[in-house]
Amino acid sequence: MTTKEHSPMAIDFRKILAHVEIFKGLSPSELDLISGLCEHHKYRNGDVIFTEHSKGKDIYVIIKGRVCIELGIKGKTDFATIQRLGDSELFGELALVSSGPRSATARCETDCETIIISREALFDLFTSNNRIGYVVMTNLASLLATRLRKTNLQLLACFLWE
Repeated sequence: MTTKEHSPMAIDFRKILAHVEIFKGLSPSELDLISGLCEHHKYRNGDVIFTEHSKGKDIYVIIKGRVCIELGIKGKTDFATIQRLGDSELFGELALVSSGPRSATARCETDCETIIISREALFDLFTSNNRIGYVVMTNLASLLATRLRKTNLQLLACFLWE
């Protein structure tokens, strides 16, 4: 069961966002602008945050807890966990690159608290403040490159064990 809160007074979004990789290099006032777009959500252990193939319209930052990123296995009811994420980590980031379907399912491995930021609201901010857009998208490219390299190494390990 998910609960939704929009209470910037209760949580210091700026402090949390300052530790998130794609927001590194932004000034406190720029982080304040992004903080205004944040919504606080709570999930329970086992809750699905989004499913593979659903529409990607938001990005997520973990405030507290662990989230597993899972892929469905064709012909099976099981999932393959491809990544485990924790505090201050981002997921759902492909929504900033493409409005296409989600490439994986995000499931809570523990009780979790997240920040959700709308892709549309973030892009509106990028339009009005090009520097924020440039910094975030440059950092996003670096994050995606790191994750792609890690995935390539995992695939190589699988092939070597066949």
